[in-house]
Amino acid sequence: MTRNIMIIDDSPLDRTFIRKVLEMRLNDINVFEAQDGLNITDKLVSNKIHLCILDIMMPLKDGFQVLLEMKQDPAVVDIPVIVCTGIGDKQAIEKALTLGAYDYFSKPLCEEAMKTSLPLKAKNAIELMKRNLEISYLSYHDFLTELYNRRFCEEEIKRINTFRNLPISIIVGDINGLKLINDTFGHDEGDKLLKKAATTIQNACRIDDIIARWGGDEFIILLPKTKKEEAEEVVNRIKNLYAEEQVNGIQGSISFGWDTKHTMDEEITKIFKNAEDYMYRNKTCENESVRSRMINTIINTLHEKSPREEMHSKRVSELCQDIGKEIGLSESEIRTLKVGGLLHDIGKIAIEERILNKREKLTDKEWNEVRRHPEIGYRILSSSHEMQELADYVLAHHEKWDGTGYPKGLKGEAIPRVARIITLADSYDAMTNERPYRRALSEERVINEIRKNAGLQFDPEIAKLFVEKVLDIPWLII
Repeated sequence: MTRNIMIIDDSPLDRTFIRKVLEMRLNDINVFEAQDGLNITDKLVSNKIHLCILDIMMPLKDGFQVLLEMKQDPAVVDIPVIVCTGIGDKQAIEKALTLGAYDYFSKPLCEEAMKTSLPLKAKNAIELMKRNLEISYLSYHDFLTELYNRRFCEEEIKRINTFRNLPISIIVGDINGLKLINDTFGHDEGDKLLKKAATTIQNACRIDDIIARWGGDEFIILLPKTKKEEAEEVVNRIKNLYAEEQVNGIQGSISFGWDTKHTMDEEITKIFKNAEDYMYRNKTCENESVRSRMINTIINTLHEKSPREEMHSKRVSELCQDIGKEIGLSESEIRTLKVGGLLHDIGKIAIEERILNKREKLTDKEWNEVRRHPEIGYRILSSSHEMQELADYVLAHHEKWDGTGYPKGLKGEAIPRVARIITLADSYDAMTNERPYRRALSEERVINEIRKNAGLQFDPEIAKLFVEKVLDIPWLII
């Protein structure tokens, strides 16, 4: 969304400097200039100004008079004003803030810098002004999304709370699955999701709507002169647009809540709270289906990245099912085993494709990276209430019966039984199928490895049952 900024300053050189700094620092802005404060409210309205940078010391009408005029005119009273001065007068700054200025910065004496014909001094003047403007900008903008921040939004809620702005609607939105994206793909990918959300919200809103990033994954939209039905239309536009956005194949999703203030008797803070509560109710209903969809996308993405992993997971799932039947588990337990086998390596989505498909022996550093996948898988699955039990099994599927496994070093029956079954099925399939770094082992050698590691890596009872019942091979060699 393009933002319109007005610079009011009697010095052409200062106006040029401020314009250049703004254009270097900000995207999607239109900069307008005025050399004095005469007829300024008309200029602000006709150009639909969102932010005003105002010099205090001007000959025809100083910045104090302009501020007074703006704060008394309903048409421009809500426009934030940043005052600038080169006089270094604290009393002047305090007076400007008392009159309603949002913030201030001290500008260098640009004309003096140019009169001296010293390029270095002029350059320093520009750099100083740039830093000052950046500080002012960041004081009310979110660094990542470049939307307004919470500080600015809190002030705006107070400013728009006037009779002429009724009805006032407030929309609260919260991105679904941001933690899952961060845990799975890293915070850089999560930041992409946030920036896409910010852009989508801007594109779906009107130019006069006030959009802010309220917290980590939460956004606020303030809509003056907007009915509740119109706020709902804005929400639907955002949801439809954001559903088209993707990060690593995962579809964007935001939960929303909204409410509207119709009379001045209603507390604006209560309207905000109602919108927030409504959003949390919607999020509770939407979250499970969104997260389940995300988990399906993650496992599909892993299989696309490494088809070998897909075949491995399917074979492990079938082996787990066979072991479960021989043990005498219930149909429900067997279904859990089957899904657990299918998802046991879901954490490998966060491992580089180069490492997963490497043909040479992995380095110690690469092995340490691979060893992270049970914990990553746990974080992915535990984001869903329905998957919490499976998450525990996935976390433990590289634990060993003798306590030498990872990540927790669990021992014996402290390891969940489902995880012990997955461990055996996973190892059997890994040994009997070709890997990028080695050929498949013979059936005889695999059986010997299972016998040798029963009571060390594997649950001895499950290992014996697997060999005798599933593979139909005698446990003892005669």
